[in-house]
Amino acid sequence: MVLKKLVQLNDSLETLVWGTREPVTSLMEKGQLPAGWSERYFQLLTAAESCLFVSNTWPKRLFLSLHFASCYLPLRYEVWIAAGNCRSLQTQQELGEISRTTEILFWNTLLEHRCFIEFEAFTGEQKRLFDLALGDGCPLHVSNNPDGLKEWRAELTSCLQQLERTYSDSADWPAWILITIHFVSFYLDLALKKRIRQSHELHSDFQSQSQIDHLCKRLSEQFPHQWLELLTRLWLESTHCSRDASGLPVVESLPTQRASTVSPRTVCEVLLFQPDRT
Repeated sequence: MVLKKLVQLNDSLETLVWGTREPVTSLMEKGQLPAGWSERYFQLLTAAESCLFVSNTWPKRLFLSLHFASCYLPLRYEVWIAAGNCRSLQTQQELGEISRTTEILFWNTLLEHRCFIEFEAFTGEQKRLFDLALGDGCPLHVSNNPDGLKEWRAELTSCLQQLERTYSDSADWPAWILITIHFVSFYLDLALKKRIRQSHELHSDFQSQSQIDHLCKRLSEQFPHQWLELLTRLWLESTHCSRDASGLPVVESLPTQRASTVSPRTVCEVLLFQPDRT
C-alpha cells in the first residue's frame, strides 16, 4: 500500500515540478509561480509525509522533485531579479515556505529513520558517507586546512562513485543517503564558503519557528556534534533570504578564506541527477 502511494505521489510531483505547469519558466519570465502552484505542492507534501516517514527507500525521482523545488526554484527566481526586475515579497515568501517545509520534511525523515542511532547496521560505504558528511570526517573540522579539504573532497568523490555503482540499477534509494547528499551539496557548501557567524540572528514566522526549534531539539538528542544543529537551524531560518549565484542564502558571514573554497556541489549534483539504468 505504501509503495503504491509513493508511486502515485512520485507521478504527481513529477507532473507538478517538471510537467506542462512547471514553475521554472514562470519564475524566469514573470517572476512568480503559476497560480495555485504552491498550494498544490503543499497538498502533495502533506499527503506524502506519512508514507515517506515509514519508507526506508524513496523513488529517486520523487526525491529529485523535492530537492529541485527546495533549492533550485529560489535560484531560478534570482535569474529574474538579476535581469533588473523588482523583487516580489509574495514570491519570495512563497519560495521560502516551499523550501523550509521541504527541508523540515527531509530532517524529520532522517530522525524517524534513526540513521544517527543505527550507524552500526550500515554497510561499509554507507558508514563512509555518514562519517564524511555527518560524523568526525566532516570537513568543518578542517575548514581552514587546504590540504585537509582537498583530501576530504577526494574521499567524498570516491565514496559517491561507489554509491552510484551500488544503486545505479535501482529506481529506489535509501532515503537517508539522498537527504545526506542534499545536505552536503547545499548546507556544507554554505558553511565552507561563507564561514558563518554563529550569531546570525535570523527569524522565522512563529509557526515555523516552533517547528524549527522542535526539530533542532530532536537533532541535538540524536546527534553528538552541535555544529549540525547550528547549521540546520541557520539554513531553515534563512530560507526566506535572497540567494547568491550558487543558490546559497545570503547571510552574514566572515571574510571567505581561500582554504574554504572547496565545494562539494558539482560531484553531489551530478550523482543526484544521474539517470538510473532501470
